[in-house]
Amino acid sequence: MSHKIIYNTQWAKENVSMPDLLSYFGHEPVRTAKQGSEYWYVSPFRYEKAASFHTSYLGGKWIWNDFGRGDVQGSGTVIGFLEMHENVDVSGALKILKELFPHKGRAVSTESLRRMPLFKNLSISEKKESNDPIADKLVIREIKDQIWDKALIGYLAGERKINHRLAVKYLKHIQYENIETGKIYNTLGFENESGDFECRDKFFKGIIKNPNAVDRAPAKDISYIPGTEKGRVAVFEGFMDYLTVLTIKNQPVLPVDVIILNMVNMRRRGIDFIKQGDYEQVFTFFDNDSAGEKTAQMFLEEPELKEKVEPQNHLYKGFKDYNQFWQQKEL
Repeated sequence: MSHKIIYNTQWAKENVSMPDLLSYFGHEPVRTAKQGSEYWYVSPFRYEKAASFHTSYLGGKWIWNDFGRGDVQGSGTVIGFLEMHENVDVSGALKILKELFPHKGRAVSTESLRRMPLFKNLSISEKKESNDPIADKLVIREIKDQIWDKALIGYLAGERKINHRLAVKYLKHIQYENIETGKIYNTLGFENESGDFECRDKFFKGIIKNPNAVDRAPAKDISYIPGTEKGRVAVFEGFMDYLTVLTIKNQPVLPVDVIILNMVNMRRRGIDFIKQGDYEQVFTFFDNDSAGEKTAQMFLEEPELKEKVEPQNHLYKGFKDYNQFWQQKEL
């Protein structure tokens, strides 16, 4: 007899924890209390320095509140969080949760399911294996301001076609260790607003925690680079696209302010950061894929931004991103 899991709002309430969900989107707690049943975070919904987002396990379920918003939005549940964070409805939130947590919950037999009446938000899925994150196994041993490693320069200038003389202003040579294997590696690091490093090389893409940070996991965050003029801002998904624009323009810095999301799930933080600035134009350079289109749509639908947003993805039409376009153009 085969068994399935019923994925509905009741399943979400009973089986999905807010800390697990927040961790998937790159949000890690600033502090915990009550033996791990209460957590404080920097808000996932806006840019801030002090933690105002709170979640706790109460009454048999995880609830949350964002005390810094100044209003009441969302239902305070995992479903309500996804509705706001990912701009989806209940059905869309359940689809995301099913993909993230396919192994959570109590399975029932398919024979029993056939006897059950249909009801709203019911879906069925086979159990899938999940991947364990490795970020906590990677430890920085040395940070170098100059990039002399031939393999890293070859990756940056040869494979990515980036002018490394312009790029070194923004990148660090990171030497890190996988403490599980004891092996040492070299990578390129781009610092985010939390002080951690978004890392790239030919074989690795991920985030590594700043060695000065203690008692927390690596923090996903946006990066901010001030420009030489005011009133305009450019938003990129990743730093390679930003470095591509510098290479094309042969400039060490852009006249506009720059925000790099470093992860599309940081789009809400990026939007709220922009709303705090006095910008008249917002240029977006998002990928030509479903995630990039969704991110662009969120910017265009934001009431305070929609008249200011000017998507630039037509510049690399037919390619996933600006860097891929540049690599092919240089051939």
